[in-house]
Amino acid sequence: MDTRLSVVKLRAVLAGLLGLSLATAGPVLAMTTTSSDEALYRLEAGNQRFAAGITQHPNLSQSRLRETVEQGQEPFATVLACSDSRVPVELLFDQGVGDLFVIRVAGNVCGVNEIGSIEYGVEHLGTPLLLVLGHEHCGAVTAVATGVEMHGSIPRLIGNIIPAVTRAEALTGKHGEEVVPEAVVENVWQSIGDLIGGSAAVRQRLADGRLKVVGAVYELETGTVRWLGEHPRQAQLLAAGPTSPVHTPEPTVEPPVEPVPATEESHSTHAAEAEAADTDAAGAHAVDAEQPAEEAGGGGMTDEERIQLNRLAIANQGLNSMLMIVTGGLLFIALGLAALAYQVFMLKSG
Repeated sequence: MDTRLSVVKLRAVLAGLLGLSLATAGPVLAMTTTSSDEALYRLEAGNQRFAAGITQHPNLSQSRLRETVEQGQEPFATVLACSDSRVPVELLFDQGVGDLFVIRVAGNVCGVNEIGSIEYGVEHLGTPLLLVLGHEHCGAVTAVATGVEMHGSIPRLIGNIIPAVTRAEALTGKHGEEVVPEAVVENVWQSIGDLIGGSAAVRQRLADGRLKVVGAVYELETGTVRWLGEHPRQAQLLAAGPTSPVHTPEPTVEPPVEPVPATEESHSTHAAEAEAADTDAAGAHAVDAEQPAEEAGGGGMTDEERIQLNRLAIANQGLNSMLMIVTGGLLFIALGLAALAYQVFMLKSG
């Protein structure tokens, strides 16, 4: 009798707390985050909710969809992550529509396409935080570490993972599947290094404090993100300046073309066209070099107003959590008193 009653009480408490969390978790206020530390806090807090099973699922309403269409997107962080289906970026950070600018690619590598997408996020959209997110049991890293034979375009895609695995093997003395956990971490650093070396826009924003770049590893079993912080050699990478990509894609082989007899006139024409193309390219590079980095859009609000709005949102989340705890405690006490009264009634009846 007492055992069954205890089980009922426990189930009631758990159900009450679950219902309370869903009822009190109001929508997160929409805002533009102007601080990288505030953006990082939002990611950390969201992952803590996800891992604890108390997600708020913010910014998923129809009004949010209309808002992002009418007012445009204002994500507070850019995330480079793996394409693995077990790493749902918005879900594991408990974020909604328009909150994150996400680039996903096998092995979270950072090549030309990824760098261009990241530059759009940090420069055009003005996100103050960039996260490079690796994950446990990464198939791309494991394939490189174990020497799995790969075909098609995959070898070129994951070529940048090779230095990370080699470095992990040298640091740990491990090989094959045993080195994968360390190689996953080294691959995060590799991607950050490739990004800093390959993007003048990222280097400039890191140097003047408008951008913070951090790494992390997602644990598949627990749903927890393990934060690695900034690259340990970030200062040296910034000082080194631009670097060439580790592995450039192989050139596309075009089908053979029938040779056309050359004349003196055609040689002159081709030479003039080549000179004009070189001149245009040089002019375009000069314009790009002279164009200053675009400041993040403010949406008509001052920095102080945005910071205050962000603090209100964080305080709102804190109040919701506190209300959940207090109400849950009161509910537990009420259930305990009811169970005690029931036991007294049963004793008197007996």
